[in-house]
Amino acid sequence: MRPEPNGEAIGSPQEALKNSSKFFSKPFMGKPESHFYEFGRFRLVTTERVLLRDQELVPLTPKVFDILLALVEHGGHVVDKDLLMKRVWPDTFVEEGNLTQNVSVLRKALGEGSGGPQFIETIPKRGYRFVATVTEAREDSAGGEPAAPALNSVEVTSDRVQQNGSPASTIADAVPVIGFKHQTRNVVLALAVILVAAAVVVYFTRRGKAVDGALNNTTPIESIAVLPFLDDAADADAAYLNDKIAESLINSLSKLPGLRVVPRSVVANYKGREYDPRQVGRDLNVRAVVTGQVHRRGDTISIQADLIDVQNVAQVWGQRYDRKLADILVVQEDISRDIFENLRLKLNVEEKKKLDAYRLYLKGRNAWNKRTEEGLQQGIDYFQQVIDMDPSYAPAYAGLADCYNMLVVYGVRQPKEGFPKAKDAAIKALDIDETLAEAHTSLAFIKFRWDRNRVDAEQEFQRAIKLKPSYAPAHQWYSSYLVALERFDEAIAEAKRAQELEPLSFIASSHLGWILYLAGQNDRAIEQCTKILDLDPNSFPAMRYRGLAYEQKGMYPEAIADFQKGVKLSGSPLMLALLGHAYAASGKRAEAQKVLGELRDLQSQRYVSPYTVAAIYAGLGEKDQAFKWLEKAYDERDIWVMNLKVDPVFGKLRSDRRFPDLLARTGLRP
Repeated sequence: MRPEPNGEAIGSPQEALKNSSKFFSKPFMGKPESHFYEFGRFRLVTTERVLLRDQELVPLTPKVFDILLALVEHGGHVVDKDLLMKRVWPDTFVEEGNLTQNVSVLRKALGEGSGGPQFIETIPKRGYRFVATVTEAREDSAGGEPAAPALNSVEVTSDRVQQNGSPASTIADAVPVIGFKHQTRNVVLALAVILVAAAVVVYFTRRGKAVDGALNNTTPIESIAVLPFLDDAADADAAYLNDKIAESLINSLSKLPGLRVVPRSVVANYKGREYDPRQVGRDLNVRAVVTGQVHRRGDTISIQADLIDVQNVAQVWGQRYDRKLADILVVQEDISRDIFENLRLKLNVEEKKKLDAYRLYLKGRNAWNKRTEEGLQQGIDYFQQVIDMDPSYAPAYAGLADCYNMLVVYGVRQPKEGFPKAKDAAIKALDIDETLAEAHTSLAFIKFRWDRNRVDAEQEFQRAIKLKPSYAPAHQWYSSYLVALERFDEAIAEAKRAQELEPLSFIASSHLGWILYLAGQNDRAIEQCTKILDLDPNSFPAMRYRGLAYEQKGMYPEAIADFQKGVKLSGSPLMLALLGHAYAASGKRAEAQKVLGELRDLQSQRYVSPYTVAAIYAGLGEKDQAFKWLEKAYDERDIWVMNLKVDPVFGKLRSDRRFPDLLARTGLRP
């Protein structure tokens, strides 16, 4: 054999073993070194960002992989939740629920369950600890695996042997320890090389397939179709719910740069049909499809969403989401975010900033939609984060305006504190984008409730609806405007339209009950609000409107029960005042007087609507006191004054000469 400069002969066993190591390193893209962790049946390869179970690839989303890596790196130690979230989502605000959900997905991927091994321990109120035994290793510079110990603790390298921990000069020197005679040494050595090479071939073939698959699956998915979601319920409400969820996902995914999303009008053709996702992919020329199922139980909604790579005929990702209906905006954003992470799209800094801003905006809208003091303040915080990130993001200013508007409506802020801020924010939004329907709606609300300008308010409402007919709050607040002017049929039609556009919103559904009550249709109002309370027993807007309708029907015990529960849930002076009026109207004067005292005490702490105090005096039959407080409400531009013309609570005051004069000054009379 011809000697080479390094002293080894071409074709020698030593060279064959070394060359086989070089050859089988190719699946790893020629990287000089691979770092990994092993625990149980798993290997976590950090350089390729893959998890293998018995050399088979375990699919993980990028965030789930990051969580696993962080826990494994700190194996045996508690990793605080805050630190874990900052590492996994360094540039994005996320709620703790996102971390909990991803840890749950990770546990399932690792096979944790009843009777199975435990890898992750939850430390209450702190974080998580990886409890499995972890070993850390690196592949050598040639890309080969760290050699496993051989029989009798003989470790073989390309040109050295280590026997029982002691170095030997060559492979030949080690052979006698295994018990072979010197003269058969070369034969045995050749067989050993063949066996080692065969083992390497098998291992790297299997691993190569897994890693190659992982590498192939990291190519971005740049085209997608969201197919109609399915539901096991056969009613129209369920079908509408499914359509809205799919439509919302299409809208969210359409905001991702570099992603082609099939329009809703096209995928709607698959509704109610059996389909093969692979055929859909070919028909629509997309790389992936999203399928889903929805189950609604009371005020809880369960959504199963799956992302299928139709090109490789593989499920890329799947997740089940169980949420309250009140959080429907957030769950839809959670789904679109998780889908995005599995699409593997690469965004530049500006694109990522826009996407993060949109997600924060949706969180703000979800918080605003809860209509609680805490929710409205959270909404302001989210919208302000968006503005800090992107001062030109017009919808965030409209969101701010709406939060300040509702803080006044629910008695958290005085009109003079909330409405000017709301107006400034709405005008700022329109300065940035004059076609923004949300901002025109916010301004219309202010024009009517604060400026008392009927003409301008209606123009703004109509423009908002023309710009965006599908924007439910525009129809909702326009219905409030119409009912205040006794245009009852139009008001009910607009309120119904708002409910149709947002079938998942308890606010829109409750609002229809409010409009029916003001229109004098108390039985329908009670029926509407009872439907909502059957789904969500803690919906205090529905309690408010049902209680008012009960009161008008003389069902005072039922009305008082609703108002009492509403006070406990909301702590709102508005609900307390309604309770006081119900006491007064039912003849419980002592209880009504007690509520008046409580409202006086509250005035030193927060805003108390003079209009609602006037309502209690009206219920007690004390007209002079009622008009005194109505005048105060007029001077303070109390928003409820604009309902004076149709509010049944003040029915007994309408014959008083002071009443039409007050209507004229508020602009409620022609």
